[in-house]
Amino acid sequence: MRDGHYIKTVNTKDTSRRELIKLMVGRDIGDEYPKRQTRPEEEVVLEVKDLCGQGDENVSFKLHKGEVLGVAGLVGAGRTEMAKMIYGYLKKDKGEIFVKGEKKDIKLPSQAIASGIGLIPEDRKREGAFLEYGIDWNIPIMMIKKASNGLFVDRKKTGEIVDKYIKELSIATPSARQLVRNLSGGNQQKVVVAKTLATQADILIMDEPTRGIDVGAKQEIYNLINELVAQGKSVLMISSEMEELMGMADRIMVFYEGEVTGFVDREHFEQNHIMALASGIREAA
Repeated sequence: MRDGHYIKTVNTKDTSRRELIKLMVGRDIGDEYPKRQTRPEEEVVLEVKDLCGQGDENVSFKLHKGEVLGVAGLVGAGRTEMAKMIYGYLKKDKGEIFVKGEKKDIKLPSQAIASGIGLIPEDRKREGAFLEYGIDWNIPIMMIKKASNGLFVDRKKTGEIVDKYIKELSIATPSARQLVRNLSGGNQQKVVVAKTLATQADILIMDEPTRGIDVGAKQEIYNLINELVAQGKSVLMISSEMEELMGMADRIMVFYEGEVTGFVDREHFEQNHIMALASGIREAA
């Protein structure tokens, strides 16, 4: 089925994942995980030392410029809590956060945004977007002060920003004033991404960035991630889909019950190995 229409019936033994995706999307999207031409640089843009709180213990890692650092783990392992503590959305008990070598005391999301950190949250409907408002309201909301002259919002400036991201992210909508709740899941996610990009963040924390969207929209998000790191931005990508992490990440950091059990480089990606670490078997490292 596609867009409410019957397309084709195939025998399981006679088809493939690639053919099913083509039938679902209506076109051949090529490699499911697009190849990235760039590689991470040596510069460390985000360093977290001994972060504790919300069930997490002594979480430490480095994120390099132009890197996609994947975060694997079972549901409830503490990955989302880590992201929200870095972003200042949840309170940490202790730990240090450095952005481009400078120590940051981040206690509020506004401080994270000012430090160049953006968060695309796991639940876009409850935490990522204002569903009852238009795209033109959602995208510029987190940088509205920069587009204001005293008490008044510069509508021309915000309009240019909205139009820019609708075009760059190929958001399918009849107009910029369309309510976000009336968009497809994939286009809602693009609005959330655009809202974060509008803050000019160089460090992007993406928590389940492709959850609940179709395979075509997923590849558009993957292409966007590749474009962002090619521009020198860095991505901390949390995902429960092992294939997605192995297809997109340069390294994978593995969580188990609030602790980091290991890091795996791309050349050593192997699903059983990563799952062993996610199950608390540290010897797998």
